[in-house]
Amino acid sequence: MFELLGSLLRKSKEKVFRSKNTSCRLVSNYIFATRIMCSITVVHLVRLKFMCLLMLLLISCPLSIFAQNKTLTGTVRDAIDVVIGASVTVKGDKSIGTITDMDGNFKLSVPVSAKELVVSFIGYEDQTVLIGNKTHFAVTLKESSVMLEEVVAIGYAKVKRKELTGSSVSVGSKDLAMAPVTTAAQALAGKAAGVNIVQQSGAPGADINITVRGGTSITQGTEPLYIVDGFQMENGLQNVDINDIETIDVMKDASATAIYGARGSNGVILITTKSGKAGKTEVSYNGFVSFDRLGKKLDLMGVEDYVKYQYEFQLLRGNEDNFSNIFGGDINSGDFYTGAYSRIANEYGNRAGIDWQDEVFGNTGITQNHNVNISGGSEKTKYMLSYNYTGEDGIMDKHGYQKNSIRAKINHELWKGVRFDFSSSLQMTKVDGGGSLGGTLKQTILQPITGGVKWTNEQLLGSDLADLFSEMYGGDNYDANNPIINNQSITNEKYTRMATVNAGLEIDILKDLTFRTSGSYMWQQVRQDYWDNGNTKTASSNQSPHGYGYRNNSEKFSWQITNTLNYAFNVKEAHRFNVLLGQETWYQESMNLDNEYRKFSDGNFGLNDVSMGTPQTWKSGKSRVGLVSLFGRLSYNYSDRYLFTGTLRADGSSKFARGQKWGYFPSASAAWRISEEGFMKDFDFFQNLKLRVGYGTSGNNNVDNNMYATDYGSGHYGYNGSDYITLVPGATLGNKKLKWEKTTTTNIGLDVSIFNSRVNLSVDWYNNESSNLLIKNKIPTSTGYTHQFQNIGSIRNRGVELVLNTTNIRTKDFSWTMDFNIAFNRSKVLDIYGDGETDNFIAEYESRMGFKIEEGKPLGQFFGLIYDGIYTTDDFVQNADGGYTLKNGIPYLKGSNRENVKPGDAKYRPTAGEVDADGNPVWGTNDRTVIGNAAPDFIGGWNNTFTYKGFDLTIFMNFVVGNDVFSMSTQRFIGPYLANQNTLEKMKNRFTLIDPSTGKESTDLARLATLNPHQYSGDALWNISGNNKTAISERSSYYLEDGSYLRLNTITLGYTLPKKLVQRAKISNARVYCTLNNIHTFTGYTGYDPEVSASSSALTPGIDNSSYPRSKSWVVGVNLTF
Repeated sequence: MFELLGSLLRKSKEKVFRSKNTSCRLVSNYIFATRIMCSITVVHLVRLKFMCLLMLLLISCPLSIFAQNKTLTGTVRDAIDVVIGASVTVKGDKSIGTITDMDGNFKLSVPVSAKELVVSFIGYEDQTVLIGNKTHFAVTLKESSVMLEEVVAIGYAKVKRKELTGSSVSVGSKDLAMAPVTTAAQALAGKAAGVNIVQQSGAPGADINITVRGGTSITQGTEPLYIVDGFQMENGLQNVDINDIETIDVMKDASATAIYGARGSNGVILITTKSGKAGKTEVSYNGFVSFDRLGKKLDLMGVEDYVKYQYEFQLLRGNEDNFSNIFGGDINSGDFYTGAYSRIANEYGNRAGIDWQDEVFGNTGITQNHNVNISGGSEKTKYMLSYNYTGEDGIMDKHGYQKNSIRAKINHELWKGVRFDFSSSLQMTKVDGGGSLGGTLKQTILQPITGGVKWTNEQLLGSDLADLFSEMYGGDNYDANNPIINNQSITNEKYTRMATVNAGLEIDILKDLTFRTSGSYMWQQVRQDYWDNGNTKTASSNQSPHGYGYRNNSEKFSWQITNTLNYAFNVKEAHRFNVLLGQETWYQESMNLDNEYRKFSDGNFGLNDVSMGTPQTWKSGKSRVGLVSLFGRLSYNYSDRYLFTGTLRADGSSKFARGQKWGYFPSASAAWRISEEGFMKDFDFFQNLKLRVGYGTSGNNNVDNNMYATDYGSGHYGYNGSDYITLVPGATLGNKKLKWEKTTTTNIGLDVSIFNSRVNLSVDWYNNESSNLLIKNKIPTSTGYTHQFQNIGSIRNRGVELVLNTTNIRTKDFSWTMDFNIAFNRSKVLDIYGDGETDNFIAEYESRMGFKIEEGKPLGQFFGLIYDGIYTTDDFVQNADGGYTLKNGIPYLKGSNRENVKPGDAKYRPTAGEVDADGNPVWGTNDRTVIGNAAPDFIGGWNNTFTYKGFDLTIFMNFVVGNDVFSMSTQRFIGPYLANQNTLEKMKNRFTLIDPSTGKESTDLARLATLNPHQYSGDALWNISGNNKTAISERSSYYLEDGSYLRLNTITLGYTLPKKLVQRAKISNARVYCTLNNIHTFTGYTGYDPEVSASSSALTPGIDNSSYPRSKSWVVGVNLTF
């Protein structure tokens, strides 16, 4: 025995010196052998004492005990190298198993009764190995077509992706986990072809707009339908915590969405949450901490340029005394004008100004996300319990987001063939700051960066001087209040509480006949508190120096009952059928109570005691809506070669009048798996080649309630000195003939998987035509009304989507996978009013920009004047008296005096052909035309994942190309607006009318040309005389910018600790990672961020209205499983 162990020890030593790659394992053998030798030495002296007893036991035991187990060894490989960590188990008994080591080897003791081994590993097909009399095995695994076998939710059922006939895209929990963000909507951005996700701003809790294939309506909702675990939920991607999501399936064409009938035209997003799994209890923790900073600053004027700007602004308006009062200089001094510019340079050239962007948005925001998940169970009962906390502090004070949620789920087999499932969730959300900025950004940018000789920087920061500026001559309506004081004065909080309960019972009536009944109940309460302590200008105008505010409350509940009967059967094996019949009822009831109070007394308790204020507005409302549905689906599969799916749904909605309540939505789709044909046998590099065709109709029930009825409001009338309440009809006449908005979709797709599914490509072409769109049409006033909703509009969205997934490299230690998607969409208005006469209407956004909705044209058309640069000195004639006159033939503003036009004034291109009495062209509102489009040419995303041993690196980029953005922020921030306000740095490139040598306005054209050599360049800006006050409010193409961008969105570097190391701490898996978010955006857009959406309306897209700046962040996180 000692000789054997000594031999083992010597061999171990030799191997250590021969192979450094296996040194750790052999050193372990060395230590193990040494310990054995020491142990035997200790017990050698007493072994004789136990020898007799041992012999007695050996004789008394049956010989068969030595034949119960046998040891099997082997090596597992793939086509390239050995497979590390492959599972090797006895078929039928997973408790007996092991995994392969660093060399792909395994060693397993199995009962002699074991017949087969099962070898498995992620990404490979399971291989069953016959044991027989063999004790050593060489197993070669074949890469599996993972994507083909992937299970996809299709509505009331799940199918394998290879059996899918409609257009659908899936994103799994692993893909979502790569982006440490607060909502699943943010993580989905750029990862699903044809799904456009735009966050309205960078504010914590900001709304997110999601449209699928361009949307299907003009005036009504374009949000997709969210189905969470089979039940409808509003804003599912924001309400369900990202850590609780197992998969997200986006159904895009009507052949896939028609099963949801009246709710499916804008696409359906199916969210499947995580469930418990059989096995020992598993506890996992996922958490991260993010540090956020302002991602970009706008370029504003510095101190010296700002003071020069103020001098020129006040001089052109004859308010020099206002300038001298703030910035110094004696207006009666002989050199006040001639020495103005040199004095400004000397006094302000090196003066430090206030960086208001840093003061307001300079905080380091900290975001935290923590998730604890407990799951486990047996084959009969599985459970899952999850708790999530998200806390986000914005980069601006009093802006934040907090969310606490808990979700529980249990699946239990009551007895064979009868299964019960139950889940519930509770969540509480608080948003500080309202998820937006309001006017704070405007106030921040326009703040004076120096107080001149009148105020120090500290005084500007600590006090609101807006009233003093307003009192100065020419300072009327000064609106740039101190944003820091304003922000501290206002408390804007929104609280949301939501609870859901789901339950289902599934019964196998026969082997292939299953009945399921399920129900859901959802309750939600929202309270919004807004309180202004009286220190703002708004409070002053509301005559509330001690505060005003409102507290709005809303509450709603909904319930859903779904019953389905599913029958699956085969005919001669090759013909597989599946029939689904279902009935569904959904009901929702909501109510609200809104109150505003003003003129609170001093020493009040705010909204906690509204009796100390005066009621300003009070209103309430209540609504209810119901939907009753019948649906069915037939699926046919012939030998995995020919596939067919047909659906029909009938929906009855309370939103329409009798006779129009019911809508019927059919669909049919088919697929031909060409790769399964006999003539494809020689093309074995194809794992899948499938052609898909689908056609179907779906509806849009996301419309306002009671649009078919004439609205009545409350009113009063006097009679005999008494006041009586009465009903007053509104201006919109009801229309009992209103019916569904319908969308008919044609989809043709091709799916290709080649080279053992290492390259997977899907291409879809679609044509969506939406008809019966609800338009608010003018009607003759003789009816007593002005408008009526009518089904008279129609639009079309047509496009191409491409999804490419590749495994570029996969070796023993290194892998590189890539996911790429791109989508092209073109919209077209087919009809608006249906009268053959009026073919367009103009929608406005806050009177700042128009949008033209026109037959034969795409949606999103900006409508305004074409900016044609500035008037140059060449456009004028020098007069003998030293003045100048605009040349004949040069256009000017219709109705204005040509004599008042100055060099450097903004001008616009006449398009209507109008002229004045002298034949000179003029421009005005009639010259407004289409000046751009907010719809992008294409959108997409590109993700690359690299792994090396325990390291993983993910780089994700997304892009949007070809869209225009209306920079309403530039329109607000550029001059000339009001005195004593800063402006964008680009105003340094303005046309100047002031001669620095005289300090006064020059009318000498030659001198002006010398002072403005840049006047012929396209980027020269207008002068800041009073003539151009309309330039900052006109709907002008100047404010349209190219919104294209390529965003380096996230880079994540992670490391999974070795299992042998973490198992000592009773941890089965541990990963740490660091992520950089919003790293850099390649764009020509000059605003904070080109990803903008001021509203969710399809009529007014692409507007940057002073949105909360987006931040950059770096994140550290950990994933633990116990």
